[in-house]
Amino acid sequence: MAKTLAQFLTYIKYDFKRDDKDTELVQAYNDTIRHLSSLKDLEGRRFTSYVTTTAGREDYVLPTSSSRLLHPIRILEGDQLDNGYPLNHLSREEWTARYINPNNPDTTKISKSMPIDYCVYENAIHLGPVPDLSTYIIEIDWARISTVQSADSDLQELGEEWEEIIKWGTLFRVYAGMGIDDEAAKWKLLYQDSELGYPNLMNKQDDNSGVMGKVKFNDL
Repeated sequence: MAKTLAQFLTYIKYDFKRDDKDTELVQAYNDTIRHLSSLKDLEGRRFTSYVTTTAGREDYVLPTSSSRLLHPIRILEGDQLDNGYPLNHLSREEWTARYINPNNPDTTKISKSMPIDYCVYENAIHLGPVPDLSTYIIEIDWARISTVQSADSDLQELGEEWEEIIKWGTLFRVYAGMGIDDEAAKWKLLYQDSELGYPNLMNKQDDNSGVMGKVKFNDL
């Protein structure tokens, strides 16, 4: 089981050996978790959402806690058990050229049918064509921003196997902030360039890359 924040501070002080930098340690700890989370959609941080379309509505806002969308998204015609099919992921430029003004107040000028394309901009998914029915279900896989660790009982979400690497990243950041460059370089080497560093651990976890976390419904 992953350590609580209080347990992690005890753990890291076996190497840091100081009791006067808890604020800096917690900040560096959170910065390290955020860095690792931005590089890898790790198990336990990934979510599958099922969102029912609204007839005539083309945009669906992503959760404010999302860090990235895992492409492609899928459309289901009946319910969550249908296989459905993936939608085509377009750039904003491609989508804008193909679907001209889907928000035209004159709805007779808007082409509506089952969506086949989508793009992502302004933190929202834009479907094209505009859905003609409110019975389609969009299946969306996404990763969320890591939770800030602040209370003694808070648990980091990356998992127990990441704790040594998180320790190295935390020590690298704390020593760099203190201007102790030789110590910072030592821990940075362990964190990112050693055989046990985070790139190698991510590669070892590739076999689990398809594992999804909690399923949400209609949360966009």
